[in-house]
Amino acid sequence: MEPLNLLVFSKTAGYRHESIPAGLKALNEIAGIKGWKITATEDSTLFTPSVLDSIDVVVFLSTSGDVFGKIQENALQQFVESGGGLVTIHSGTDTEYNWDWYQNAIGAHFTGHPPVQKAKLIIEDQNHPVTKHFPAKTWEAEDEWYSFNRNPRNDVRVLISIDESTYNVDDNRWFGGVKQRMSDHPLVWYNRVGKGIVFQSAPGHTNEMYDDPLYRQHVIGMIEFCSGNN
Repeated sequence: MEPLNLLVFSKTAGYRHESIPAGLKALNEIAGIKGWKITATEDSTLFTPSVLDSIDVVVFLSTSGDVFGKIQENALQQFVESGGGLVTIHSGTDTEYNWDWYQNAIGAHFTGHPPVQKAKLIIEDQNHPVTKHFPAKTWEAEDEWYSFNRNPRNDVRVLISIDESTYNVDDNRWFGGVKQRMSDHPLVWYNRVGKGIVFQSAPGHTNEMYDDPLYRQHVIGMIEFCSGNN
């Protein structure tokens, strides 16, 4: 089996997360252990059919805002619909608000979050390759917990949601007027788009999360699942 070839993209045109270096470090360490090839870049001009032809999975690492022009958008769309995998870590839902294809593929967009705090996450499917490593049906973790403009559950496969009773979801000090409470509150899901898969996982704000063995295995699972290698 050929090693996976990843393109990790961390360009930001909006908020820039301080944990991007920690995420890159974790992904490089994972790639070293798994024998994957990894290219990390913030150069959007690499998104061409000729470059993407050799890539198995594109990883958006805490991207934000409008990071692509039309040429790059078309290249990524063709890549996914032809069978490629796209994994978005943390702020994929805070990216490309004006690109209709991406918004439909990602399932929802970010609206707000309270300060970093502990919460209980619900592992909805313990048999799925991306979540089967979790030892229990719940996972307590500390991170920045996103809310979204809509509940995408009817259009995507939800694997992890968050129990809103276990953290202060209504603290919207940075997002005045935003209703962060969703009741049914998915955090991790994927969408089959053409022949490919778009996978979004909202955790990944803090440096510490990237050192969490459970989270690292979750990232491995997403990448392998999107590549068909699971």
